[in-house]
Amino acid sequence: MQLKHRSRHLLFVFCIAFGLMHIFMYPQQDQDSPEGKIIKEIRFEGLKRTKEYIVTRELISKVGEPMRQDNLDKERKALMSLDIFSEMRIEQVVSGDEVVLIYHFTESFPLLPLPAFKITDENGISAGFNLKSSNLLGKNIFFSGGMVFGGTKEYELWIVNPWFAGNHFGYSLEYYRRERDNLITDSLEKSNEFYIWIRGRLGERRRIGGGFENLNIKSERPGTTLAPSGHDHTARFNFFVGYDSRDEIPETRQGWWTEVAFGYDSTLFNSATDFFQVDLDIRRYQPLPFGDRHSLALYSLTTLRTGTIGENVAPWQAFGIGGSSTVRGWEYAARKGKNQFINTLEYRITLLKSRAIKLPFNIDYRIGLGFAVFGDLGIGWDDPYQFKSNNFIGGAGFGIRLLMPVLGMLRFDVGWGQKGQGIFLHIGAFEKPVMTRKRVR
Repeated sequence: MQLKHRSRHLLFVFCIAFGLMHIFMYPQQDQDSPEGKIIKEIRFEGLKRTKEYIVTRELISKVGEPMRQDNLDKERKALMSLDIFSEMRIEQVVSGDEVVLIYHFTESFPLLPLPAFKITDENGISAGFNLKSSNLLGKNIFFSGGMVFGGTKEYELWIVNPWFAGNHFGYSLEYYRRERDNLITDSLEKSNEFYIWIRGRLGERRRIGGGFENLNIKSERPGTTLAPSGHDHTARFNFFVGYDSRDEIPETRQGWWTEVAFGYDSTLFNSATDFFQVDLDIRRYQPLPFGDRHSLALYSLTTLRTGTIGENVAPWQAFGIGGSSTVRGWEYAARKGKNQFINTLEYRITLLKSRAIKLPFNIDYRIGLGFAVFGDLGIGWDDPYQFKSNNFIGGAGFGIRLLMPVLGMLRFDVGWGQKGQGIFLHIGAFEKPVMTRKRVR
């Protein structure tokens, strides 16, 4: 009896083992899984203002072809990167050997009049009025127009159409009229600035483009412009190539963003600057292995120019190193030069992942919250002999990131590094490397 009882146990164990082996060696296809099933139909829900072609031109999935989850993941990334939806999801409805894809959208605000604030290390706080839209006419056209007064008097008009032809070929137009104190030249500066850019893709990740800049700069202080009259009129031609493999924007955790840009300040006008410029911009985002909320971000920007300050390069074109967009923990323009080398390492934690919220007047908005610990290192120089270790400045600190549409993020940082100056509070819009490139101009 005991032998017979033991045999039953052995038979039971053998059956269980055989069943597990069969499962692992011959996995069964989930009959309800949509993967590989033929797409019967694609539908959109929630597109109240957005033109349907704005969505369809971003899609990889096609009716009559097999459904692939990796294609849906790419589509979601592309559609959220348009910055016109506060929320979206893709529903998959299986019907036999076919699947119906339903794209659900919650659109962000169409056009909002907003109070405008501008905070710079150089000119302090300015306030005024602004009209913004990330989806003008329902065509994913970004528009911003307004004015601010205070530390800077500025009028702005900014239009971006990210895709009007070819493979994501788009354009941007920017106009600024500014009146501000230039701390690098210690002068009151008045400017009219116009920028036009054309950008496109070569394949999925490679980028290419070019642009033209036209600047009229006036200064009443002698020696701050190249022209003795105190009026410089410059024209710059630009060309760039780049690579972008980032995942979610602005909550980027993984990927590369690199760009090499070439610029030529031509003698198109009599009172013009005359030099070549090269920018090497490298950004790396690296997820960390302990959870999906932790990552590292590394930024490095090198700008090199030919010419000499005061001869080919105008004094007002010198870079100021120090402050919220360069080296935090230092006062603005602690280092100056026609060339710059700026590096940042940030450890990021997502405190609140971006989510859609309902604002008054039935406005849908997307917002998130993050925390960062950072270190910055940089230098500005004119001559090669000035590029020395003792001329570098470094700062460290921590800050809060408010993730939001259009701006990408608002940064509130506390930094220290400059001896005898204590703690600095830095406030900035957009991701830091964006403003490191843009700054005032």
